[in-house]
Amino acid sequence: MAGNAPSLVSRAQLARYAGVSRAAVTNWHKRGPDFPEPADTERELFDLDQVTAWLSSRAVPANARRPHEPAGTTYADRVRARAGDRAVEKPPHSSRSDVAAIDSALLRLLDDLRGVSAPGEAAFLLSILVFLRSAHPDHWDVLRERIHHGTADGSVFATDFADILPPFTSEAFRGLGAGTLRRVVHGVDEIDVQHRGQETLLTAFNRALAFLEKDAVSRHTDLSTPEPVVRTLVNLLASDRSFESVYDPFCRTGGFLSEAVQARRGTDPKKDPRVSGAVLNERVFAVASMNMQMHGIEADLGRGPGLPWDDGRADGAADLILANPPFNMSHLPAGNPTRESFRYGEPPKENANFRWLQYVIDRLSPNGRAGVVMANGASSSANAKEAAIRANMVEDGAVECLITLPDRLFQHTAIPVTLWILKAPTGRCGEILFIDAHGLGSMTSRTTRTLRKEDTELIRSTYDGWRTGKRHDFAKKAANISRVATIHEIRDKRYSLRPSMYVSGSKPHTDMAEQKAHITSLIQRLDSLCGQIPLVEARTDQVIREAQRWIP
Repeated sequence: MAGNAPSLVSRAQLARYAGVSRAAVTNWHKRGPDFPEPADTERELFDLDQVTAWLSSRAVPANARRPHEPAGTTYADRVRARAGDRAVEKPPHSSRSDVAAIDSALLRLLDDLRGVSAPGEAAFLLSILVFLRSAHPDHWDVLRERIHHGTADGSVFATDFADILPPFTSEAFRGLGAGTLRRVVHGVDEIDVQHRGQETLLTAFNRALAFLEKDAVSRHTDLSTPEPVVRTLVNLLASDRSFESVYDPFCRTGGFLSEAVQARRGTDPKKDPRVSGAVLNERVFAVASMNMQMHGIEADLGRGPGLPWDDGRADGAADLILANPPFNMSHLPAGNPTRESFRYGEPPKENANFRWLQYVIDRLSPNGRAGVVMANGASSSANAKEAAIRANMVEDGAVECLITLPDRLFQHTAIPVTLWILKAPTGRCGEILFIDAHGLGSMTSRTTRTLRKEDTELIRSTYDGWRTGKRHDFAKKAANISRVATIHEIRDKRYSLRPSMYVSGSKPHTDMAEQKAHITSLIQRLDSLCGQIPLVEARTDQVIREAQRWIP
């Protein structure tokens, strides 16, 4: 190792050098019997030379290699390349100052595009350029050369680079003048001023998406699931478990899929799982495709205009399903509603929550598990159809655990959410684990909250302690936030699954946003019932007339 590289590194630093997630390094340490032990046990720092030697026999999978990496590249090669030329060690993820610098650069580029493209289009265009610089460096060099000689404007670029542009992206460049294109290309080059390559570009890509997401106005156009929510579900279901396939039926930008694959690479770096997902519209499909490629993931992504049960691809099963479908969706895109059969009962037309949950269960392999992000109301909805479906899911053994998360984790809604941990039905239910984590997390701004590392670890250790039968550890660590309820108690509570009802025994707190959503749902239900009154009255009159014929 070069003399300017640090001799002792943390798990996070090693993950950054090797181009993997921190969970992958943890799994190397836990599952590799000959993985070096920490040289500094108190601070848990590893000898970089020892770890590099261990990694020298572990090749990067073909579908995880970067465009410039030849066949046979090992994780040790990555570590030597990234650690050897760094005199000063950086954090595993971009620091706040790094992100602030990237944001400033992106804002300057957005300002350059003011008047040329709408704000959302401009942010989309920048995400495409960052992707091209990262995933297609050779073509980026050609673009630089053409710009230098003044032979490229937006329309020429969209035509000449159509073969490598992500689907549905070329139109974003048409009408872009040569001068504007030159400025934004040079600006994207200047983002990586420290020449840290993939890490900085991936951060820039995600920050460009954050600007794009701010331009989204519909509650169904959220581009991504908050990182703490993604991390929590993946830690629960993917970081220590083997799975051959992972599916997200509403995959947005692909956050669940990329994080799950990174976790799987930690347990089995030789083979990626089969990755698939469904995307609602073409714009999000383009973003998800770019995200997958930047992470070296081959994914089969279906795209709109219908929802996944309308795309004709619903026959395959998956070992792991992770999803954040739209909350309380009251209408469905055009599709064929008769194509779907419902295992546990037909959900109300005004709310698709239990359509999503049933669809996920139907897609699970025999030993599969799923994590679904739902609005809190689904766990205790008084709607007769939803309550019946919920009861049937419980009795069939499809529900394993429910976890209430804090509010303000999402950008476009302040309401808290519940994670539903589902499994392939067993036909019976003995007990369900309830975790009430609404009090965890810390505020990062006046309107936004995040989950800290210790919060996600507490949730995971609670769930793992229950699943593995380590009840002593489980009881000691999780007594304040969790409780196991038997099927008899759940029946007594009429299959309400709100964690706070079991953990604290108190009535669940409902905030104003939840109350509004619940009242809206009730009004819609009442409207539907009122519409049926004339039919009921007509049928009643008909029955009365039929009965009167038999009266002498």
